[in-house]
Amino acid sequence: MVRSVVNFINILIVFVIWGGASMWPKPACASTPGAAERVLFSTDWTTGIDRRLQLQVSGPDSIRIVPFPAGDPKKVLRAQIARETDYTGVANGTPRAEISFGGFLHFIQGREYVVQWQMRIPDDYQFDSKQDEVIAQIHQGPAAGYPPFALFISGGGQYEVHSRTEHRQDYVTRLFGAPMFDRGNTVTWTLIYVPDPTGAASKTELFYNEKKVFSIEGVPNAYRGDDGAYFKLGIYKARWKRDPTDVDVRTIDFGPLVIKERIGADRSLHSSRGAKGKAPSDINVHEGNQ
Repeated sequence: MVRSVVNFINILIVFVIWGGASMWPKPACASTPGAAERVLFSTDWTTGIDRRLQLQVSGPDSIRIVPFPAGDPKKVLRAQIARETDYTGVANGTPRAEISFGGFLHFIQGREYVVQWQMRIPDDYQFDSKQDEVIAQIHQGPAAGYPPFALFISGGGQYEVHSRTEHRQDYVTRLFGAPMFDRGNTVTWTLIYVPDPTGAASKTELFYNEKKVFSIEGVPNAYRGDDGAYFKLGIYKARWKRDPTDVDVRTIDFGPLVIKERIGADRSLHSSRGAKGKAPSDINVHEGNQ
């Protein structure tokens, strides 16, 4: 009981410092000098799910389009998973409900991409203090291993970002925010990604609404020779079946989504620190062998 109260107070302090979530956030406005943008994909879900998207689901109700709010013409993509469901036919046999761009839209190394999407955590969402869950990721192409980018709701009651390659020494993380205070609110995420396995021109930035919450340059953020990496959105809970948990059902709504490429970006802005740049002091760089 005492630990629960302490944890709540700690999260409340984070929320007060953080400033809370905006009900109707504006898109992040970060830009790269000299760059034009080309839209590669865009949807507000009003016409359904694009046929090019691959669905990694256990059944037809795991990902579906629903009105939000009820009776409104505005639509959202609802992802839902249940612990009791059989996931043997899903990728890796693990609990997930994700849309994948792996069939048609890939991140080419050295190019700059912007991915922006909205997310809404339901009012009655119960957070799992015992394990985390992925809510967005960039998945590497044909190689097996960890995603070059992943956004989590952590078991500690915060958001968590991972950036890495196939090498353990390239693993970078950061914790921020308090998702429990985002329940019932719309959050806009903006990811800026320049994949480079050498780190010479790499860039990974994440914005929560208009606030930059993660930024790393000069550190490898892609697998070597991999021009097949792609974006995935939804819920992925890898340890749910085998490890202790507080919850039995997960549901998150996703709003408008756009993926753009920046043309003519000045990559020299991202290469001043060389192939092995340093992370900011508030970001954890994990060293060691995989």
